[in-house]
Amino acid sequence: MLRYLIMLSALTVSLNVMANQAEDDTSKLFKPKMSISLDYIPAENNMYGITLAPYHFDPDYSSWGYYIGYAASQEEDLALIKPAEGYTQDKMWRFGLSYSLTQQLSLYGGAVHYSLETHSTTGKTPKIVDGEPIWEKGSDTSWGGELGIRYMMDMGLMLGVGYNTSTDSAVISIGYAM
Repeated sequence: MLRYLIMLSALTVSLNVMANQAEDDTSKLFKPKMSISLDYIPAENNMYGITLAPYHFDPDYSSWGYYIGYAASQEEDLALIKPAEGYTQDKMWRFGLSYSLTQQLSLYGGAVHYSLETHSTTGKTPKIVDGEPIWEKGSDTSWGGELGIRYMMDMGLMLGVGYNTSTDSAVISIGYAM
């Protein structure tokens, strides 16, 4: 049901998409901005990240922008019998488009690449001088989407909240727009 709601919202916003016509008064156009924000994603393993979101640089498409973000979790130890060692870590790349409804309020949505990496070793070393255990890496990746809103205050403070389908959780952002 939530996916249909997200698709319906995206369809509604995109129905009136067209280039802005040249106007005599350029003060109505949005001013170019760049926001940098710190993100918190309360997934199974809490992830922290950063997002860069430049927008309003093209006067013909002044309501549109884009963003890219990266988030990762702390390394979580695996309970393995000694001398084996191992840990897991979640990593996520987020990228997409944003659309400004007003000077302060914008919608964003895009794709998410989520991966759960597992690093492990048996703890056995090769029979050579100064031999180290050989680490193996496994990765479980998936793609998803996200949809959210951002609100920019006049002083430059930016707050954002969204929903991420890959982790089935929220994306909470706080940052600064310049």
